[in-house]
Amino acid sequence: MSNENNNASPPRRPGFDCQLLPHGGYTLLPAILSSIAWLASLAQDGCDYARLTGPIVSDITQSSSIPYLEVGFNAYRHPTYVPEKDAWEVVYVSHCIQYPDDEVTRDGYWSISKGFAFLALVFGGGGALFLWFSSCFVFSPGTWRWAGYEVLAASLFQTLTFLWFKTEMCSQGEGDACSLFFGSKSDILAASFWFAAALSIFFRYPAPTPKPGDTRSGMPAEDVEVAENSIEGNGTGLELPLEGDATQTMAGPDNDKALEDAGVKIPDREIS
Repeated sequence: MSNENNNASPPRRPGFDCQLLPHGGYTLLPAILSSIAWLASLAQDGCDYARLTGPIVSDITQSSSIPYLEVGFNAYRHPTYVPEKDAWEVVYVSHCIQYPDDEVTRDGYWSISKGFAFLALVFGGGGALFLWFSSCFVFSPGTWRWAGYEVLAASLFQTLTFLWFKTEMCSQGEGDACSLFFGSKSDILAASFWFAAALSIFFRYPAPTPKPGDTRSGMPAEDVEVAENSIEGNGTGLELPLEGDATQTMAGPDNDKALEDAGVKIPDREIS
């Protein structure tokens, strides 16, 4: 056999080697938690983050009768009076209303909070999607920890979005205040689930379960079995081509005498 054949690398498997839950069912826990958090952060519609009360309500709406507003990062929604119920109610099928620039100041807290909300969506959504790949592919311990850092960053960024409550709109005048509403409560849920997903990742690395017959060489299982069977022998089962006929084989050195008795010509062996 030539040197080129001896130095040839073993064949590699083509494409991706996908295996159902190679780390076991534990990987589904952080993946599901991260997905729930991401969906919770997407649940708000942009004008339901907090409920605004105080004199600033009349400044924004130019009406002294509206008691509150549902406000968000980009717009707001005001309630309408329902005589049958003698109450103010919000019609959620209506469109959000843009803030008047002359009454609402978008200060630094406003801009920073919007940036953190965007980063939370990017890191949280990317981390959730990345974790779902662990249900099909093998993750190394470093890759597994990286996914934990990603969802932990999403939890931190989502928490920092609550700096929005320090905006000038929520504290501009005496009596102006913003309270938690649907959007901010959804963000609390998202931050909590992302943090729980990160803890579940850092708490345990589920070791992968290899396929039967699989090795680090990348050889298919059937080729690995053939190679192992050849190595386990003592040399008597080695088959080599005979001189003059490529279809004939001869046994190893231990059977030379038997071949000579059968009248088979044995080629001289070179001693290195």
